[in-house]
Amino acid sequence: MPRAEREREMVAKATELFAVRGFAAVSMEDIAAAAGIAKPLLYSYFGSKEGLFAACAERAGAELRVHLRELVEGSDLTAEQRLWAGIEAVFAFVDRHRDAWALLYPSSGGSAGPVGEGAHQAQRAMEELLLSLFADTARQAGVGDDAAVHARPLARGFTAATIAMASDWVESAREPREVAALRLMNLAWMGFGQLLEGRMWLPDQGDLA
Repeated sequence: MPRAEREREMVAKATELFAVRGFAAVSMEDIAAAAGIAKPLLYSYFGSKEGLFAACAERAGAELRVHLRELVEGSDLTAEQRLWAGIEAVFAFVDRHRDAWALLYPSSGGSAGPVGEGAHQAQRAMEELLLSLFADTARQAGVGDDAAVHARPLARGFTAATIAMASDWVESAREPREVAALRLMNLAWMGFGQLLEGRMWLPDQGDLA
């Protein structure tokens, strides 16, 4: 079997086990047995269980980003509707992968090792996706390139806010995910809605057209 195909199969089996039983309860022996391979082969590909988990997280994150791009680019939704649809999709993803999310983005701080590196890469990839979406949306709304330059820091800030609020929701589990998603939408849209219309708050001057 070609290396790439074998790696995809191992990641798929590991993802299934991590999703059902959680990271701590799954051993490399379990994953090797499910994939029908010898345990040393897993270590030769991924180095450790953490390295394998990071590969699983990267694959899942890539699938989420594809889904988000299709969701917001393949429709006639308004900017507001696109943002809400994206937030709902992210929280649905977090809901399906609670254990993985808690391991990637613990509320107490960043993870270390391969898991931390996987979380960092996923965060940067999400920022780049949001950057392109924010910039495109701003231009479609008639905002000039001079205002569109704000897209990058906004994308980074919104990604960080999404991770923080999703991690808080996973940890507390005190409310439906829709409530947490709505809170994030309100936090974002009160500002984004103004910016997309070309207005910005400045000290002592109020909103400027």
